[in-house]
Amino acid sequence: MLILVLDSCGSSCGVGVFKDGRLLTCLQERMERGQDASLMPMVEAVMKKAGVAYADIDKVAVTRGPGSFTGVRVGLAAARGIGFASEKPVIGIDRFSIYKSLHAAPNKNLLVVIESKRAELFCKFYPTQGAALDASMMTEKEIRDFIAAHPNAEIAGDIATPNDDILSACASLAASADAENPDTLPRPLYLRAPDVTFADKTACGEEHV
Repeated sequence: MLILVLDSCGSSCGVGVFKDGRLLTCLQERMERGQDASLMPMVEAVMKKAGVAYADIDKVAVTRGPGSFTGVRVGLAAARGIGFASEKPVIGIDRFSIYKSLHAAPNKNLLVVIESKRAELFCKFYPTQGAALDASMMTEKEIRDFIAAHPNAEIAGDIATPNDDILSACASLAASADAENPDTLPRPLYLRAPDVTFADKTACGEEHV
């Protein structure tokens, strides 16, 4: 199975091509902004280097959040466009599932913590028994208190995980995913509304609300 993977949710942009779980080639670049201008050229470069055409791809996989509001939207838009043009299924993989799949201690409770660039971080708790808790946002203090209350818990997340591992895990999860599964549809996973700044209209004689 040939899978094209896109990731622009965090502080990096990454694109990879995987064949039967093996990485053919990838490109990664750290960036806080500018994903809209960088992602598709990276896709084109990776496809050319791998020597594959869009028609050869079996699935397009994309990280769907949580993360940068703009990065999430850019990645999903690019993946949907590629999938539509090539008539290939697009699989959306949430970043909590990616970090959980990379965790190597199955007998430990797991708290996945993802950078948000704010005081509160994106968090999701996976107990060894029972279903995972709903994703939430917690401060660093709340995270410390949570871990203290769950002594058999470990923390995983984007601070300690290289992006090539993220691309690989995304490809692996997408390979076994059903394109019709609601949990893997290419739609954004947001835990909070985006910050919106309204332009000051007082200079035009209008009241700024």
